[in-house]
Amino acid sequence: MSEKAKPAKEAISIPGDAVSMPTTIKNPERIASRRNELIEIATTMFLDRGYHNTSVRHIVRACSFNLASLYMYVSSKEDILYLVAQDLMNTIAKELLETELDAESPERAIQTAFAQYCRISNKFRRQIRLLYREVGFFPEESRNDVLSTVSDVLEFFEKIVVQGVATGVFKDLPPKFVALDMVLAAHAIAIHTRDVLSHTSLDDYVAFQTDKFLTLLLVDESQDA
Repeated sequence: MSEKAKPAKEAISIPGDAVSMPTTIKNPERIASRRNELIEIATTMFLDRGYHNTSVRHIVRACSFNLASLYMYVSSKEDILYLVAQDLMNTIAKELLETELDAESPERAIQTAFAQYCRISNKFRRQIRLLYREVGFFPEESRNDVLSTVSDVLEFFEKIVVQGVATGVFKDLPPKFVALDMVLAAHAIAIHTRDVLSHTSLDDYVAFQTDKFLTLLLVDESQDA
């Protein structure tokens, strides 16, 4: 379908969803259903074939709607990748933010949060690798939208560190840097899966990294005695 033949679109937001999809369709339920189908199929193809080896026609052949209908929802393959990336990051952030933490103990909270994020990174390791590989191809605005969801994850860890510093449990370290280190350590499970999991189990990796971070964070009470 040529660019001239594509209908004009307006952004329709799905209730309860952070992603807006430019579309000519006015039925939110239909938009959500087809968008979810598109994301699921595109994610599978991008992972199996690679983003650059997957065309819009490859994707639409596996969908329940045709090419003309697809262009009512997106304008390009880059739009599809953007939806895949946003869906992934929203899912990851949602799972992490639902983690129940010990509000009375920053030490136990940081242990629980880091272990949960490592499990999430392992669960979505192929998708995270895809995102790391392709995020640089996004236009600046789309790239910033996707990376802003990563900021939600960083803030989750930052708040725990801030609480620990305020209560005197943690040393006075820059919360953002600590949070970034923890997120990158969890992402290593996705980015360097073979190097990590061929030498140790996920639980042992989490335990090793947790001990390292607690050694960095915890105030040495013996020095105050």
